Amino acid sequence: MKSKGSYISSFIVTLLLVFSLLASIGCLTAKKFATADNLIKLTEQKNLSSVVNKELEKYFTEKYADTGIPAEIYMKNISDEYLKMTISGEIRYGFAVLNGENVKMHEGIPANTDLEKSITEYYENYADETDYEIKDENDPYYQKLAKSKNEAFKVIEEYCDVYKINALVNHGILKKVKPIYVKLPTLSIICLGASAFLALLVLVCNFKRLKDALYWLGTAFLCSGIFGLIPCLYLLKSNYFAAFSIKQAQIFTAYTTAMETFTQAFMKSSIILIAAAVLFYVIFSICSAFSAKSEDKATDKTDEKKTESAEK
Repeated sequence: MKSKGSYISSFIVTLLLVFSLLASIGCLTAKKFATADNLIKLTEQKNLSSVVNKELEKYFTEKYADTGIPAEIYMKNISDEYLKMTISGEIRYGFAVLNGENVKMHEGIPANTDLEKSITEYYENYADETDYEIKDENDPYYQKLAKSKNEAFKVIEEYCDVYKINALVNHGILKKVKPIYVKLPTLSIICLGASAFLALLVLVCNFKRLKDALYWLGTAFLCSGIFGLIPCLYLLKSNYFAAFSIKQAQIFTAYTTAMETFTQAFMKSSIILIAAAVLFYVIFSICSAFSAKSEDKATDKTDEKKTESAEK
């Protein structure tokens, strides 16, 4: 019969193992998910460059009343490929900061000579049509031209910064996240090592009845899997992330997609834990069945010997 001390120690170690397993899949999922390539891939899957294109066209159309520059002057020189390149650049900049690379300041978005040329030609044509005489290099004409170009590129960068990387950097949020992010590989190893050590302790606690260790391991994996699965199911089934109030379409899509994808990845890891638990329980049942048969045979032999002794 199993001792009380063995039961209590197994329960405590199993409880610790539950949290250790949850921490392990959390670290591993975050480590695998939180990369520049992954987030860029998500933006391409959701075709965010097209979303940004539409938002930019809407912005420049609305600004026509203030600037007097038709939206087509900008939009005819802003391709989807250019927007993809700009979006990718913003994301890579953010991860360069997170990884502690020597990034003193953001270099800005890729050059677009066609856009600059288009704005310049518009100003030149406007000056010709209004008979405006450009006096010298210090003429206000050049200041307005430079301002229009700078504002155009500033708006493009703002709309392509789908994860608001610049805002996160400027407000020091990435700086606070950085110590945890760079330690994710180490934390993953620590959590996995702790899980392995606790699983070994379960075996030690049940060294006289090793099959019972399978039961406790199955319980730990099952509980951690369920604890991870239920919140994920709630978040996904209730469409929780869709309730976020983010006005800009590209930012809303980027963040909700990222959070949904991470939740799905964590849910898959939780399901794997549950599957492992089922496997442990199956093996435990098989071992218990064989053990019961062995005990029955041993009991039968003992009874036979007693009967023989009594007859004699």
